[in-house]
Amino acid sequence: MLAVSASAGDLTPAPPDNPASWKALAEGGAVVELVPDGQDTNSLRLTVKQTGRRFGIVCANPGKSKLETGQWYDLSFNARTATRKTFALTVSLESPNGNKVCARTTLPEVGGTNRMPYSVALHIRQPSSKYRMVIALADTGTIWLDDISIAVRKTAANH
Repeated sequence: MLAVSASAGDLTPAPPDNPASWKALAEGGAVVELVPDGQDTNSLRLTVKQTGRRFGIVCANPGKSKLETGQWYDLSFNARTATRKTFALTVSLESPNGNKVCARTTLPEVGGTNRMPYSVALHIRQPSSKYRMVIALADTGTIWLDDISIAVRKTAANH
């Protein structure tokens, strides 16, 4: 079993749909285990064993574009849990060191025993030339995530 943890210095740019792009995020005493699911090569099993200041997963520079104020990004992924337990997930696009949050939103109930699709829009409020994406949980437990993707929303100005 592979268990990983990461700091901002360990991250390298890679697309978010590649499970190898993600690292565990464990701040302030949190204990997190991130394991590629052996049954599905595009799935990650995230287990939060102990809460802390912030805990979840992080992907460095998931997009090639810079974040500009007013842009909208669409995030989509699939998720499930082994039980009926659901989690609040907070998704943020932030500076590489995590000091500046450019966009953030919370999905209040993610999970359940059936694999379900989720999508959410992120509105950029602060610009950044490079960024990372963080998916943080609000509680201990295990969740499987797969097919994570993020894209700039097409508008009349950027079609």
